[in-house]
Amino acid sequence: MSKTVFILGCGTMQLPSLRIARDMGWYVAAADGNSQAEGRGLCDLFFHIDLKDTSALIDAARELREKRGLDAVFTAGTDFSLAVAEIARALDLPGHSPAAAALATDKILMRRRFQEKGVPSPAFAEIGPDDNSRELLKKVPGPWVVKPVDSMGARGVIRVDSRNKLDAALKDARSYSKSGRALVETWMEGPEYSLDALVEDGKLIPCGLADRHIEYPPCFIEMGHLIPSTLNTEEAGELWDVFEKGVKALGLTRGAAKGDIKLTPKGPMIGEIAARLSGGYMSGWTYPYSSGIEPTRGALRLAAGLSASLHTPSLSLYCSEKALIGIDGTIRRISGREEALRLPGVKDVFIRYTEGMAIRFPRNNVEKAGNVITVAPEAEEAEKRALAALRVLNIELDPQDEATGRFLDGEGPFPPDAFDITGDAELSSFLNKLWDDYPPKPSRGCPEGMAGKITIPPPPPSVATDYTGRSIFESLELLVSEGSLRPYEVNYPEVPDKAVLSDFWKALVRGGTAGGRWYLEQRF
Repeated sequence: MSKTVFILGCGTMQLPSLRIARDMGWYVAAADGNSQAEGRGLCDLFFHIDLKDTSALIDAARELREKRGLDAVFTAGTDFSLAVAEIARALDLPGHSPAAAALATDKILMRRRFQEKGVPSPAFAEIGPDDNSRELLKKVPGPWVVKPVDSMGARGVIRVDSRNKLDAALKDARSYSKSGRALVETWMEGPEYSLDALVEDGKLIPCGLADRHIEYPPCFIEMGHLIPSTLNTEEAGELWDVFEKGVKALGLTRGAAKGDIKLTPKGPMIGEIAARLSGGYMSGWTYPYSSGIEPTRGALRLAAGLSASLHTPSLSLYCSEKALIGIDGTIRRISGREEALRLPGVKDVFIRYTEGMAIRFPRNNVEKAGNVITVAPEAEEAEKRALAALRVLNIELDPQDEATGRFLDGEGPFPPDAFDITGDAELSSFLNKLWDDYPPKPSRGCPEGMAGKITIPPPPPSVATDYTGRSIFESLELLVSEGSLRPYEVNYPEVPDKAVLSDFWKALVRGGTAGGRWYLEQRF
C-alpha cells in the first residue's frame, strides 16, 4: 500500500530520500526554507517553511494528514532531527522520542548522558555568554576543542591550544549556536571514523563504517572519506560496540543514528551521535555505491512503522569521496565537471558554487567548493581516482576581486599554503632567497601588458603537491596550456624581473593554480 511521507529538507543531502520514497511509490511532501530547493521537482507537495519553525512544520503535517493521511516524517543530513521527533509525537507517528532526539541534538546533554552511562567521551564544560570560562575549565585538560552546542557541519568548531585564544573561539562558537552556548572538551588524539546505522525496536543495524580525512587545523575540515574503512576487524568491532553503547544511552530506538568516533590511544571515544543518517554523501551515495545497500530505504521504512528489511550486500567496492576547495575571491567559472565524469570510476561530481558567488578557503564543512565520488576494487585506486577527478576541476577567480590578493599576500599556518614546500630543501632554499631579496606581494598586480608574455624558468625539483595532488610542474604546464604563461625554452630569453618572479611564486605556492592564474590576469 502506498505511504505518505513528510520530508524535512529538499536540498542535495535529501535527494536520496526524495528519490527512494518516489521509487517505493510513496506520496512525497517536503518542506524547505528555500523556495527553489534542488529537490523540489521530486515532491508531490512542497511547503515553503523555514525548518527552524517547528510549529509551522507541525501545522503543515496536520494539513497533509487531513488531506490524504500521513504515515511518516523524515530527515537526513540536516540539523532538524528534533523537529522530526516533535512532529512524530504530535501526530502519533513512529520514530525516535523527542527526549532522545534532544539528547542527540544538544551536545551538552549528550555529554552528560554519556558521562552518566559510562560511555567513553572526553572531559567537557558548558560555557554560556556570561560564564567564567577559566573557572569552568579547571577540570577540563587542554588542548581543547570548542564547538557550538547545537550545530552541525563543523561550523564554529576549532582546536585551541592556549587559554588566551579561548575567548575568541567561544564567541565564534556561540554565534553558530541557536541557544548561544558553547561546548569545550578535551582534544581527542587519533584518527576519526563515521558510522551509520539503523535502529529497529532498539536493535542496531550497522550501515557503513568510513575513514574520515580531517585536515587543516585548527579547523576541522573533512576533506573526504573512504568506505569501507581500512580498519581491521577487531578495531572496527570496538568502534561498533562503543557506538551501540552510545545509541542506547541516548535512548534512540526507532530510526537512524550517525556517529563520529575517534580511535584514541585509550580506545574508541565518541565525538557525537546524531538521530539521523549522515550528511557528507555517506548514507545516500558512498555506502550504496560500495555495498549495493541503501540505508535511506530502510530508514524511510522504519519511519513508516515498517521493518527496515535491508538486503545483503550485492557489491564489494571501495568508494572515495573527496572535497574540492577554493581560496578567497569571487567565482568566475568552475569548469571540468563533464570531463571528470568521464574518468574511470567517477560516479558523481558536485559543484556548490556558480558564477559571481563569493568563496573562501573553508572554515567548516559547508564552505567547500564541491565534491567528487569514485569507486574501485581497491582502496588505493579509489583514492587515486578521486584525486584525478579533482585535478580536472578548474576554479577560475575574478581577477578584479582584491580579496584574492589579500589571501595570496597572507602567511600560514591557516589558511594553509596550497603547496607545502617545507619538506623540499632545494625548492625552499630557492624560493626563500628570492622572497628575502624581493619581498612578495601578489596583490600589487602583474605588470600591465604582460598577460601571456611571462616566461617562468623551471624551479628546482619538488615533490610538493596541492590539495588535489597536482605538482608544481603540472600547475605550470596548465597555466602554459591556457596561455597565461609562455613555455620556458632556450630560445625564450625573456625572463621577468625578480619582483615579478617573487610575486608569481608566492601566488602559486599560496593559492595553487587558481592563485597563479589570478596573479597573471589581474590588473589594478
